[in-house]
Amino acid sequence: MSSTEKYFKFFKNFIRDYGAMGAISNFLRADGFTQHNWGTGIEPRHRVKFANMMQKYILDNARVKIPVLVEVEANHGVHALGSTVFPTNLCIGSSFNPRLYSEMMDTVGKEIELSANHIGFVTMLDVARDPRWGRTEELFSEDPYLISEFAKAGVEGFKKNNALICCKHYCAAGDCFGGMNTEEVNVGIRELHDIHLPPTEKAVKAGADIIMAAYNTVDGVPCHINSYLLRDVLRKQMGFKGITLSDGWAVPRVIEQMGQDPVTGAANVLKAGIDLSLADAGAYLKLEAAAEEGLADIKLIDESVTRILEKKCELGLFDNPYIKEDDSLSVFIESGIQKKLAYDMAAESVVLLKNNGILPIDNNKRVALIGEHAADIYYQLGDYTPFVDDRARAIKDVFKETLNLSGFTKGWSFTGDTEDFDNALRLCEGSDVIIVTIGGSTAKNNSNLTYDFNNGAAIKAKKFLDCGEGMDISDISLPGNQLELIETLKRTGKPIIALLIAGRPYDITRVSEIADAVLTAWYPGEEGGRALSDILTGKVNPSGRLSVSIPYAPTCLPAYYNRITSAQSSVSDDWVVNTYGDNNKRVLYPFGYGLSYSDFEYVSMEVTEKGACLFEVKAVIRNVSDIGGKEAVQLYIHGKGNSVRRRVKELKGFKKIYIAPHSEQTVTFTLGYDELRIFSCNNRYELENGKVEIYIGSGDNLPLRTEIEIRV
Repeated sequence: MSSTEKYFKFFKNFIRDYGAMGAISNFLRADGFTQHNWGTGIEPRHRVKFANMMQKYILDNARVKIPVLVEVEANHGVHALGSTVFPTNLCIGSSFNPRLYSEMMDTVGKEIELSANHIGFVTMLDVARDPRWGRTEELFSEDPYLISEFAKAGVEGFKKNNALICCKHYCAAGDCFGGMNTEEVNVGIRELHDIHLPPTEKAVKAGADIIMAAYNTVDGVPCHINSYLLRDVLRKQMGFKGITLSDGWAVPRVIEQMGQDPVTGAANVLKAGIDLSLADAGAYLKLEAAAEEGLADIKLIDESVTRILEKKCELGLFDNPYIKEDDSLSVFIESGIQKKLAYDMAAESVVLLKNNGILPIDNNKRVALIGEHAADIYYQLGDYTPFVDDRARAIKDVFKETLNLSGFTKGWSFTGDTEDFDNALRLCEGSDVIIVTIGGSTAKNNSNLTYDFNNGAAIKAKKFLDCGEGMDISDISLPGNQLELIETLKRTGKPIIALLIAGRPYDITRVSEIADAVLTAWYPGEEGGRALSDILTGKVNPSGRLSVSIPYAPTCLPAYYNRITSAQSSVSDDWVVNTYGDNNKRVLYPFGYGLSYSDFEYVSMEVTEKGACLFEVKAVIRNVSDIGGKEAVQLYIHGKGNSVRRRVKELKGFKKIYIAPHSEQTVTFTLGYDELRIFSCNNRYELENGKVEIYIGSGDNLPLRTEIEIRV
């Protein structure tokens, strides 16, 4: 029996045994996890037909004639055969362009709607606090303000369509102990409200339909039975009216881990605030027994059911649960709009970290391309990625057409084999410039499998993995012998360009010392090769800025910039307090940092008080070069004289603007209640009297500075 046949056998048995089904998840998913591929999975032309078949079977055979909600993963594109694979969120965050992300998510929502699916699962609430965590690639940033703006934009774009967006994970999953997936999160209430809750609040205000709970505990309480988070904060404080959803298998797991019997456990999860259980293994089916035994309040059951039915009504499922089986989806997929957005996002997200004048590459220069990432498309796609078709091209295949490539070889190895070092050195002898890819691998879902498309057979093959869900690491040093090869290539005397293809920050300090240019593309998606080529050759001016800090060393963790000011933080002429005794650096490249082929000058800043605790901030930025380019202008604040110790600095505004050569632009920001509030000693958001320093610039280069006073 094929995996598809097993899937539908389970589906039919569930309807037979329980008489109804509220939602069904990921029948379109096609990757190494599901073992569905182009030979066994559902192609675009069949998506609507299969969805309609499921709806019809339920309505014909279920005791309760209620249409089912169909869910699909949509982290960076719809997780289905034929869908475009966009850059991962870590890459998207580096674009500093939420407007472009909104356009991207509009197309994702449209594809889900045209596929007769109803819910897209999108990671957009987590904050990156430890690069050892394998899921860092799914996160926009280490900064809650930046994440919040992307969450808002993503929800608004998606909601232009007749589909529901499920935002995950709630909450604080990115602060897991030791960077280990699903581990405990030990944060205080102030850290929770300062860092981890703002993205959810912004998503809720933007119209999020569903909030998915996180696996982890917060201060010892699992998120799935945390009534403070689910009811007090999410429902009462944020005003969320939609559905709360468990993560996959989370309900039965938390019941088991808390040592409860299934009936009591299900009642406790419901009481805490979970409406719908994903991949439930029968746990929430115990609610009927819990109600009969007086353990579950029937009123709470009714409230949860009502919220689910309301969303089905919003979608119009009770009027017509089916979608016309025509070529609308195929026309949309083949239109090219998503491919263009994937390219635009990748091109705006690549961060130029170092350039000793080697970039852009002269067309006459012969280029040696080295590195395993360049040979396999799946190395640049990231986790939660479907199988792609042959139109998606690896970096090597793109560079063959766009650069004066003298050849390609893998050179280094993830496993440490040096057998290809000699090939790399020979290739460099006949080249003028060396491009080396470095980084990690999340190619677990696809590249660890090779396929015989004639009979749909999957043949397992070994691939190195160090990133993605469940792939946490204890050491962020570059894997394999990448650094050893770069040290070897240095002896050739040829200029080296290092391309970081990765799902997390790595220790690249030595690489940065050796290389003449360094860029990070994170996982740039299926159009990443083309975007990188255009940046390397100067067709595109790099404008990405780091959405996470890159540590100076593997031991310099945590590295995020927005830490709370130390009790001993001070600076004198020759002594900087609050550093390690053996290392006075925390980061190699800071949050917000990124170079350009243009040169920008921050000219002036003006602050005008527009009302009670409402300020308008204007900054003038000039392009003093001959090349037009985009600059991500960033505004930070630092509060003083408050009831709680404030953070070193906090991002409270950013705008990405294009500035023509030898011209200037004025950027306007607003600082009001949302930007100036603090979570005070009274354990609530409020404004306090005090002074606020304002900094404007890029990264840690913040030349425009002034101070305002808050009077409440």
